[in-house]
Amino acid sequence: MTRHILDTPTEVQIHYYGHSCFLLSFDSNFSILIDPYRNREDRLWFKKLMPEVNCDLCLITHAHFDHDEIHVLEETSSILRVPGTFITNSMEIHGFQDIHAGRSGKLNFPNTIFKIEAANMSFVHWGDNRPNIADSIHESIKEPDILFLPSDDTRHLLSFDEIEELIRIIRPKVVIPMHYFIDKISHKENSLLGINEWLNSRPEPKKYITNDFIINATTIPDETEIWVIDC
Repeated sequence: MTRHILDTPTEVQIHYYGHSCFLLSFDSNFSILIDPYRNREDRLWFKKLMPEVNCDLCLITHAHFDHDEIHVLEETSSILRVPGTFITNSMEIHGFQDIHAGRSGKLNFPNTIFKIEAANMSFVHWGDNRPNIADSIHESIKEPDILFLPSDDTRHLLSFDEIEELIRIIRPKVVIPMHYFIDKISHKENSLLGINEWLNSRPEPKKYITNDFIINATTIPDETEIWVIDC
C-alpha cells in the first residue's frame, strides 16, 4: 500500500457515538464527524440521541435519517455529501458514489463511500453501500488501515458471505463493525440485532476497545483484526 505523501499529523483519536457515527480528531486540531444519527417522527430507532458535536467537517454517506443528523453540528462546521477528491488541512478525502444496499439499492438510492488519508493512515467508511462495488472503486479503497463496515446478525444490509468477500478483496488491516444494535443507544423497535453471531463466524483476531481511543500508524496490525468498540 502506498502511504499518504502529504505532511500529515501523527495520531488520530477516534470516538464512537454508536450506529455508524464516528468522530476522527487529528493532531492538527482538525476533526471529521461521519454519519450522525437521529430518530424520524414516525420511526423510533434510538433511545440515546446524538449530542451536539464540535467538528470542522461532517461527512454524510447518504440521506437516511440514521446517517444525516446535521442539526447537532455547530454553525461553523462544513458538510460534505458529494463524491470527489478534496484536500484540506494536510489530508485527502475521497468520496466514491455508488448505490445503497438492500431495498433502497433497488431504487438506485445513492451512497457515498468515503476514504480519508491522513496521519500516514487511511480510513474507509462504507456507509450503507451495496457489496458489489465497481472495480474502479475497489482499486481506490483497497488495503485501508481501518474499514468501518456495517454488520449485524439480521444481515440487514450485508450478509455474512458478502462481508467475508469484502474483507477478502479489500484487505483492511482493521475492521470496525457498525450499524448494529447497541443496548445503551438502540431502541428495540429498530429491528437490528447485535453482532455476536457474526463475530463467532469470523476467524480474525478480536480486540475489544473503549469508545474513545487513540491510534497511529505503528499501532495498526500487519494482518486483519476485528476491533469491537464498547459504546
